[in-house]
Amino acid sequence: MMATKLAPGVHWVGAIDWNLREYHGYTLPGTTYNAYLVQGEKTALIDGAYHGFEGEILGRIGSVCDPATIDYIIVNHIEMDHSGTLPTFVEKMPDTPIYCTGRAAAGLARHYDISGWKIHVVKSGDTLDLGGKTLTFLEAPMLHWPDSMFTYLVEDAILFPNDAFGQHVASAARFDDELGKDAAMAHAQKFFANLIIPLAPKVLKKLDEVGGLGIDIRMIAPSHGIVWRSYAGDILKAYTDWSRGVAKEKVTIVYDTMHGSTTMMARAIAEGIMAEGADVRVCLLRDGRYEGTHRSDIVTDILDSKAVIIGSPTLQDEVLPTVAGFLSYLRGLAPGRLGAKKIGCAFGSHGGMGGAVAQAEVALKTAGIEVIDGGFHVNYRPDSDELARAYELGRRVAREIRAR
Repeated sequence: MMATKLAPGVHWVGAIDWNLREYHGYTLPGTTYNAYLVQGEKTALIDGAYHGFEGEILGRIGSVCDPATIDYIIVNHIEMDHSGTLPTFVEKMPDTPIYCTGRAAAGLARHYDISGWKIHVVKSGDTLDLGGKTLTFLEAPMLHWPDSMFTYLVEDAILFPNDAFGQHVASAARFDDELGKDAAMAHAQKFFANLIIPLAPKVLKKLDEVGGLGIDIRMIAPSHGIVWRSYAGDILKAYTDWSRGVAKEKVTIVYDTMHGSTTMMARAIAEGIMAEGADVRVCLLRDGRYEGTHRSDIVTDILDSKAVIIGSPTLQDEVLPTVAGFLSYLRGLAPGRLGAKKIGCAFGSHGGMGGAVAQAEVALKTAGIEVIDGGFHVNYRPDSDELARAYELGRRVAREIRAR
């Protein structure tokens, strides 16, 4: 196994998980657990992987140096996909000090038997001189766990931000320009949409803090996915824009159906949106009957949409279970925390008293989405007049997002 050189004395020594298909509730084509070796007169290892990937990481380290000669271990984040290899590292590198935040030290004690571990707590602004290479630490609580921190390599202007700016993708490519800018940004958008949206205000604050330090960032080496060496500025701008809620004139329609009535309404709404020249994504939720669209792909579209429209028939006085699950996911992400508010509304069909549309609108409001319509529901199947109303609803939403 071979390491990949990022800069003189800096190597990627991570692991590739080719098989992972779901993580934290969303789908992905595998991922990487990135670890980095920084060598000056002394050597530091930054981050790790899940237990089980020790051999791969140690093998890559071995292509650069003897793992036993590592002088420091840096733990940017204690989540087990980054710290699971730590017990083996401590065994292979006895008496090696572990640098992490105070919260990380407490968290490690809740995950592992750390008796005998030499843990050194650091704070923002602390540095570690490797002799020709200097690491500066910056606490980053809730990006995305309380223990998180960034590590900055001064001489090479490389930022190691752990999960921030990451992407879940397994690839032979190690760099953004090898994977391709569009693919790298698409994977980063899905990562942000499914993990970072709730933390958007903290992202903006941390980016301002980093900018205030006046440091140069020529490369960003996250804990998942590719390393940003050609498009570091682009991903920094994207994180700023996504956190501020910058979006397209685009509407995402999310729905499920029992006998096709809600599908008819969704299509009519989409036609109205397109008639006004706006972009639209029509997403049938995945269930056992249809291929559909996974919730993690839907929220990726919602991230750069100005409007979200939810459709559900009423089942036992409730939204369909698939829609309920999606709304729960959306409430947790709370896109209302983004800088610019999204708008939304709901529609559906029913055979009795209804109720799903009102419940969907409550969920949208809880997620921080401004509901602009009183809800549109029909009894059984929509007739031609009701489909015309659905079409007009689509036009009205498209005009509204254009005006904002």
